[in-house]
Amino acid sequence: MLTPAYSEVKRLRSIGDANAAVTLLKASPPAHDEDAFEALVCLFTCGEMQNCLEVARAYAWKAQWASRMVQALVALLERGDAVAALAHARTAMRETGTGNDAAAMFLIILQANGLNDEAVAFIQRQFRTPPAGETLLLTVMAEIAAAAHDWQRAYQLASAVMSLDAHDYRALMTLSITHFEIGNVHEALGCALRANLIRIETQPAILQIMRCHNKLGDYFAAIGTFSLLTELADAILPDIHVELGIAWAGVGKKDEAVTALRAALSSAQRPMLALRTLLKMHHLDGDAAELEVLARDYAVEIYGDIDCLVYLGLARLNSGNLQAAAETLDVSYEVFRKTNVALNILPLPVPEPRLRHDVEQLDLLARRGKLDAKGRAMLEVLRRYCSQTKDLHSMVAPVANEAGLMEQALTDTWYRPDLPFAGRALGENDYAAIERQYLDSRPSVVVIDNFLSPEALVSLRQFSEEATVWKVNYERGYVGALLAQGYSSPVLLAIADQLKRAMPQVIGDHPLLQAWGFKYDQRMQGINMHADFAKINVNFWITADSACEDNTTGGMVVYDVPAPSSWTFADYNMNQAKMQAFLKRYDAQSMRVPYRANRCVLFDSSLIHVTDELHFKPGYENRRVNVTLLYGRARSLG
Repeated sequence: MLTPAYSEVKRLRSIGDANAAVTLLKASPPAHDEDAFEALVCLFTCGEMQNCLEVARAYAWKAQWASRMVQALVALLERGDAVAALAHARTAMRETGTGNDAAAMFLIILQANGLNDEAVAFIQRQFRTPPAGETLLLTVMAEIAAAAHDWQRAYQLASAVMSLDAHDYRALMTLSITHFEIGNVHEALGCALRANLIRIETQPAILQIMRCHNKLGDYFAAIGTFSLLTELADAILPDIHVELGIAWAGVGKKDEAVTALRAALSSAQRPMLALRTLLKMHHLDGDAAELEVLARDYAVEIYGDIDCLVYLGLARLNSGNLQAAAETLDVSYEVFRKTNVALNILPLPVPEPRLRHDVEQLDLLARRGKLDAKGRAMLEVLRRYCSQTKDLHSMVAPVANEAGLMEQALTDTWYRPDLPFAGRALGENDYAAIERQYLDSRPSVVVIDNFLSPEALVSLRQFSEEATVWKVNYERGYVGALLAQGYSSPVLLAIADQLKRAMPQVIGDHPLLQAWGFKYDQRMQGINMHADFAKINVNFWITADSACEDNTTGGMVVYDVPAPSSWTFADYNMNQAKMQAFLKRYDAQSMRVPYRANRCVLFDSSLIHVTDELHFKPGYENRRVNVTLLYGRARSLG
């Protein structure tokens, strides 16, 4: 038990009064090991590492746990030997008498060894209820929760630290990262700026400030923040070079962006974000040769990363090499499967609409004789749970011994048809006239009927019905399939390629940025009001006309005003109240385009738009399916 003087030392350093804590401990010789260890922890948390090491060496440690933990800290702080530190720390934690501060030091050493999973497991065993008032332990637990992407727990723990010490640098940094990851970027920036005031111009805070500015599209602010650094170039964190590259790219300075991103890649870490950003830049600029150089020089990294592969595949599509594009996107799909991304994005418990979609799709495949024995077994697993509820707002959780089966049934790919396609993908239309209509229209919207050739429509409809690649879930009940995750049938690539050639004035050199399909639940409504980041939006519908019960609805509504270019992605994609207020202020007029099979709405992607009300017949094949192609970058994703 700490003596009264050292209890006060702990209280003072726990509330952030470092000067008072250090002054008191220097005036109060430790009475026993617990006091001496508190002195060591206090000096460590106050940043006085040399004095911490002096205490470690000078004091005659008696308790085995203390002696071993001190050896661990000396190995870590003096020699930088995290492995030796961990060996000593493990021995210390097996001794009796260890307290919360020793546990915190053990967790710090686990972090230093990259053993976050073990740290999480240790916390779950030892600290199901976080101990109140233990600032150091709570801080480290918050950092570990953030590293495990447990944002709710990270927020709770870091907030508990802030309630004790409003100037805790590490807790502020954890809060900033947590806010950033959940999309609260302005709050993330505020926490990072506060952290930077506490420890002036430290690289972690500078990095986080730059990340926030870039996400908000304030690229000059990110560049200005970088200029605050005083370290030599070779000492700067590679992730800071990445953010600098993103910022230079954002203000149109490609050479400076490439220099910064190459600096990041010259480090031992080779940040994947640097590669992704370079690939994206070269794709947007049509630099096919530069992309192929990167694909050669960084083949191991690129061919194991979905984002890199989709940029490479899109670039090859943009250059007209459909076979190479298809092969690259197939590799992306295999990486998606092998890395189990579908499981990582599956909400648990499972929303009833997602469960029902997969039951209906697997049932269709079984009826068509295209589902193997294992797939049929998985269908029965899903049927059991689907039959238990008729409430479309319910969440379905399997019993413990079937959780793995349900997850496998919903995330594996049970069938993906091989449907080669050659020939004409677009319908017989006068595209020169369509281009003139688009360019003369205000707002820029044109409706194209008979958009696809009959053969292309049949092929894409079959692929969309049968391919079990619909793995993205949305709150309003619809499911999505992405180009990088298996929704890359040859016919879709042919459509994207031929449309560019058919509309050289409107699409022309604008590269395809993304493509996806959405499939809707008849019991619910579609996508909320939003705009998109691209220049040209190509939105077309492939479900048969007979599925739509009200042919005056079922399509989309496009408003005649664009989202302001100053808005962030969150503003124009998710903030319904803000968009409603904006439309009201400018007396926006709406254009309703009713549903028709094989109808395309081609429009300026910055125009605010929304799915029209849906009235479709029950049954899987009657689900509304729309496909979207986005060409050309028009605004930031920040």
